Amino acid sequence: MQDVNTLWEDCLMLLKKELTESAFATWFKPIKPLSFDGTTLVLMLRSQMVADYIEDNYIDAYSRAIFRVFGAGTRVRYRILIDSQSGTTIGTVSDGVDRQATKNEALSSNQAKAPYAPQQVQVQLPPIDSRLNPTYTFETFVQGECNKLVRVASLSAAQATGATFNRLFIYGGSGVGKTHLMNAIGNQVKQIWPDKRVLYLSANEFKTQYMDAAQRNQVSNFIQFYQTIDVLLIDDIQILAGPTMQKTQEQFFHIFNYLHQSRKQIVMTSDRSPMEIKDVEDRLLTRMRWGFQGEMSKPDYSLRKSILQNKMLRDGIDMPDEVINYIAENVRENVRDLEGVLASLLVHSMVQNAPIDIEMARSVVETLVDIAPQDILLENIVEVVCAEFGVQPSVLLGKSREQTVATARQVAMYLAKKLTKKSFVEIGNHFGRTHATVMYAIKATSDLIDTNVQLARRVKKLENMLKK
Repeated sequence: MQDVNTLWEDCLMLLKKELTESAFATWFKPIKPLSFDGTTLVLMLRSQMVADYIEDNYIDAYSRAIFRVFGAGTRVRYRILIDSQSGTTIGTVSDGVDRQATKNEALSSNQAKAPYAPQQVQVQLPPIDSRLNPTYTFETFVQGECNKLVRVASLSAAQATGATFNRLFIYGGSGVGKTHLMNAIGNQVKQIWPDKRVLYLSANEFKTQYMDAAQRNQVSNFIQFYQTIDVLLIDDIQILAGPTMQKTQEQFFHIFNYLHQSRKQIVMTSDRSPMEIKDVEDRLLTRMRWGFQGEMSKPDYSLRKSILQNKMLRDGIDMPDEVINYIAENVRENVRDLEGVLASLLVHSMVQNAPIDIEMARSVVETLVDIAPQDILLENIVEVVCAEFGVQPSVLLGKSREQTVATARQVAMYLAKKLTKKSFVEIGNHFGRTHATVMYAIKATSDLIDTNVQLARRVKKLENMLKK
């Protein structure tokens, strides 16, 4: 009988031909053969997770290779490595691929779906730095109409990990509070369940870690680490988009799948909705669309004022209402700009030994913030589009599905998104539609502009009219 190592090398050669280079290197190359007695092959795996993943994703190729090399009906059993430094393994083994049983027998015993019985061994994992900002909590997050839904969903996710909200995708522009909410989720989880393994990081850090692991030939260890996480909070997921990021996307896909199947928590943020992210594998994009998707739009006047008042209260800053109103009216982009203006005003007040007044506020705001003209009004867009298409505003905003009306409505939504800073939700509210309908209308119009020269000219004319 040939040596088990030689036979296993033959098996690996067959698998290498069927699998991608990344899949082969990650899941099969680290496996070590221990023994083969003619009927039972014993393999050593780094973790039970590896066995589960192979079973779920590569069972057909895996079985073919084993049966061709070791013989049909070969039983596969495993030893699970606990400590990679010492090489300690779990003494008991679980049955793996076994085709001696009939198909019906296998199905009735659940072997076809999950032949790897989890080992009843508790492995003490070392603690990790969650990398959370302790000041970002739900208590310090100021709620308004534009972020209420996302905050409620985030709080629900934090209080019931593994349940309804175990997948969240939060999107919106820079500085609207996405990172704050993500950290708030993590801090809340740690408060309720101190032993939960929570990790916050940016997608750029994830990419760097994977590239480093690949260079060191430690991708398997990289994946196994992330499979131990209970709550994964990953910021700016759009960074993983692009044709050069395929391998990184593949590894994130594997990790996402495992965490989802294990009922672990996954929260992602992005500067755009999943539908707007390009150059991402369809299967990964599909995962991003699972679960709750919530948009965080720029803070409206009421929320900006509340944020200022809350910040003043926490930091002991005293300002007249006139100043608060002026800042709220003119610093409109994001929360970071509001905080920056407040910090600068405080410094000016201390240096000048003078109270904060409207003149000081004007000077600081004009220096730090580009006070742009007010957004084009949605009412103006509707008026101009209706005149172009010969449609009454009441009809356009109504329920009519007549082709001319529908086209005019979609064009109006397209221009609203392009020419204003309104969110999908805000545009939808104005037109009496959902944000999903708005997103569809924008995409449909964009596609038509690319193929319909006449419509493209009409839209361009409308755009120029509105900009005057």
